[in-house]
Amino acid sequence: MMYDVQINDRGQITIPKELRETVNFNANDRLKLSLDTDGRIVLFKSDFFDDVEDLIRRDLENKGLTPEQIEKKLPERKKSLGKALLKMAKEVDEEIERGEYVTLDQLDQLNEELESGD
Repeated sequence: MMYDVQINDRGQITIPKELRETVNFNANDRLKLSLDTDGRIVLFKSDFFDDVEDLIRRDLENKGLTPEQIEKKLPERKKSLGKALLKMAKEVDEEIERGEYVTLDQLDQLNEELESGD
């Protein structure tokens, strides 16, 4: 289905309610815009991985890298982050296998004991 929208004098558009509901866009969602190979605008909801990529980009910008250097370095940084997350997940699995973990119930009980002073 095609929707007609108009850009206002501040450069804003309103996404029709039916479309927002269909694609699950909500107030305060962060959206991304890009151009496809045919020059069409593509709009999608930002997710956790987009946010992480933005943080990596900002970190590289703060280190003084040029946009070209950032684009070159970005895949390497994302790969390093992925490896670190996999390592952390493996360590957690090993702790669980050894029984070295606390359940949420135990944590709640500990908090209650700390609050009551027992």
